[in-house]
Amino acid sequence: PRVSVEVAYNRRWWGNFTVTDNQTLGPGDYETWIATAPSDPRLPGGGGYQIVEYEVKPEKSGLTPQNYVTFETDFGPPRKRYWNGVDVTGSARMSNGLTFQGGTSTGRNVTDRCASLVNIDSPNPRNCRTVLPFKTTFRGSASYTVPKIDVLVSGTFRSDQGTPLQAQWVVSSAEAAKTLGRPLSGGAPNVTVNLLEPGEVWGDRVNVIDLRLAKILRFGRTRTNVGVDVYNLFNSSAVLNYNQAYNPVGTWLTPTTVVQGRFAKISASLDF
Repeated sequence: PRVSVEVAYNRRWWGNFTVTDNQTLGPGDYETWIATAPSDPRLPGGGGYQIVEYEVKPEKSGLTPQNYVTFETDFGPPRKRYWNGVDVTGSARMSNGLTFQGGTSTGRNVTDRCASLVNIDSPNPRNCRTVLPFKTTFRGSASYTVPKIDVLVSGTFRSDQGTPLQAQWVVSSAEAAKTLGRPLSGGAPNVTVNLLEPGEVWGDRVNVIDLRLAKILRFGRTRTNVGVDVYNLFNSSAVLNYNQAYNPVGTWLTPTTVVQGRFAKISASLDF
């Protein structure tokens, strides 16, 4: 009695994608080179792994793009993009005045565009299939009115997966030339390479608890609710955004934004 549980499965999928084809370039207009990740314990496996990169040939560099927008199916099978998730929600209204509601939401995205991607401009297959790990969000709220003194105590809790991380490493033209056999096209001084795959590394979870205390005052036919709301009760400094520019001197992953610090708000409402 007074308890309910709901379980829902959701699947969303997308289609009819369009692409922009630069008709001055084709898959044969690119050369490969190797970017070797620096040795760094913060990188997967301690670094040292190799990433194949694609660079346009010098004679094709700097040409005015001749873009043609069309459906992706003109180049091959359409990409697959979908999301699967399960939500579990429970609620309870106890006889003593305690109410509770909470649950979890778990899901992930999958994108696969390998079948047609290699036929459009650059043949680079990196990340053409991305299967993100399952992410779970926890949430809950509870409230209770203390008898006789008419004091309402309530709170909310939320826990979210942290930010997906990147390691944007700037590689000089001289470094790329070691495996490319020539400088970067168009006289470019450098190129940026992400040393991480999508969803490979995540930031810490973000957990926040909010609290509300309210006193109910009754005068004749009026009802006044005077309360204090405390946000981020435990003054969490969970990181929301990080420095994604990779460098070996330690500033990579330095927090740039954190959860707003604890603060309180006084409010009142009058019903008549």
